[in-house]
Amino acid sequence: MSEVVIIGGGLTGLMMANALSHTGLHSDKSLSGAITLIDRAESDAEMPDERTTTINAAGARMLQALGVWDRLAMPPSPIMRIEVAEGAPATGLAARQRRPHDLSWEAGDKPMGFVVENADLQAALRSALKDRAGLNDSSGDDAVNRSGITEIRKAEVRAFTTQTDGTGRANLTFAGGLNRDDQNRERQISANLVVACDGARSLLADLAGLPLREERQYQTAIVSTLRAEKHHGNTAYQRFLPTGPFALMPLQGNDLSLVWTLPNAKAEALIEADIPTFEAACFEAFGQQLGYLQLIGNRLSWPLHPAIRPQITAPGLILAGDAAHAIHPLAGQGYNLALADAAILADLLLAAKQRGLPASHPSIRGEYETRRKSERLGMSFATSGLNHLFARAPSPVRRAAGATFTLMDRLPMKSIFSDIAEGGQLADAALLRGELPGDHLKNRKF
Repeated sequence: MSEVVIIGGGLTGLMMANALSHTGLHSDKSLSGAITLIDRAESDAEMPDERTTTINAAGARMLQALGVWDRLAMPPSPIMRIEVAEGAPATGLAARQRRPHDLSWEAGDKPMGFVVENADLQAALRSALKDRAGLNDSSGDDAVNRSGITEIRKAEVRAFTTQTDGTGRANLTFAGGLNRDDQNRERQISANLVVACDGARSLLADLAGLPLREERQYQTAIVSTLRAEKHHGNTAYQRFLPTGPFALMPLQGNDLSLVWTLPNAKAEALIEADIPTFEAACFEAFGQQLGYLQLIGNRLSWPLHPAIRPQITAPGLILAGDAAHAIHPLAGQGYNLALADAAILADLLLAAKQRGLPASHPSIRGEYETRRKSERLGMSFATSGLNHLFARAPSPVRRAAGATFTLMDRLPMKSIFSDIAEGGQLADAALLRGELPGDHLKNRKF
């Protein structure tokens, strides 16, 4: 019996386990493992990830509080400025006479966000969890430790049900587990709460009957790393083209992380093109601002399936990360939503424990639905809406939207977007403020 079972050992699942390990669940000695993490991969190296992740300022505070930030092998690349433009870049004399963006804003003394490599973040999350749990690589299957954290690798969920005794507890059936001779032998575990961090095609959400609203898939994201002739000035660039958004995020030196959304056929052609053709296409799409753009990374592609679950809880189950909301990558906010999911759930579980309530109590699910609604729906509609506006609307509409960007650039209201980009505006939780759950209670005098 576990208090909480987390499904998925990727960036969201590991981060969720780190966050919930600070809620005091391990103090319940009646549980065999207060937190159980189930991952279908045998090791992190089994699924190497060459992508990058954008983390806003609030998310950075959260990872710092969890002891993850300082474990990153490579220093995170700060974002000090954001530039947004509509339409193809100007060329020739027009490029010298016209500024390259329609809307821009700069950070103050501190960065608005950071760019980190996924593999680096995965390793830092894993390291922090091992230290938190007292695990080591030789712990073996079902390693239980002093913090009450259990980890089961190479395991696949087969079934999810809830108990009929009115407790709201969940039963999970899964097969496998590292060091098991028979990987097909099914095993069961019960928990007061299951947290699904198993991605946009969440099996747990489907088993619980939570509907999925998915956009028709017609775009593919090309992801790679480019090196510019000129330094990027720690600027994040977003250019809305008729074919889809072209984004460059700053990395160390003159390097930039590319996320280019295109119709499927165009993306496939560019993936298969030779390097000079691809580099020329990038230069044409972005413009002369940073000089020539050299391809230095592998070209990877991901079919985009923006989707959202109108309901993100069911008896015994809570969805987090892409399982709840797989948004378009144009704003780089997907993982920030997942960070807020974990931060808010950590606060709710701690508050419930202090009131003597189990994680299965329906008040936790109700509050989680309420506190995540505005941010996840707002971010989903905003990203999908902008993508459809600039990639599918008639050119006069796109030009009008670009003119709106220019107008906003001259108004004080653009500071609102800067605040949202930094995070912590649409979601409030202890970890997003840089505090561990319950820290504000430690020095309170009664």
